[in-house]
Amino acid sequence: MTLTRRDLTAAVLTALVVLTYAATHEGWGVPLVGDSRRWATGVILLLGMGACGMGSKVSGTAMTLFGLVGALTLALAIVAFWTASLTPLSLLVVCIVVLFAMSTVRHVGGLPHRPVASS
Repeated sequence: MTLTRRDLTAAVLTALVVLTYAATHEGWGVPLVGDSRRWATGVILLLGMGACGMGSKVSGTAMTLFGLVGALTLALAIVAFWTASLTPLSLLVVCIVVLFAMSTVRHVGGLPHRPVASS
């Protein structure tokens, strides 16, 4: 398979996730995020959901992998909102980047798209 426009959109959104994290970590005072880690968490979560929305439907083993990382991402987002700490926020960004990487590898053909039928 080849990469599509949706993959490019997901890459841009993931890059914006990383830039938003860098802005809050370095205290750049970017509008909307400013110095608030909770605002940064909200923006990162929305951008990550947009990036994940660009992916295609998964099933089988890939669904289990994506589900586990997705559940961890949601848990980290809740903890980041609750504590306004930089550690869960950074782990949230890592999970979003991992989900993007897994999706890209899957689209290129590295992960199985469907369960293999047993004979």
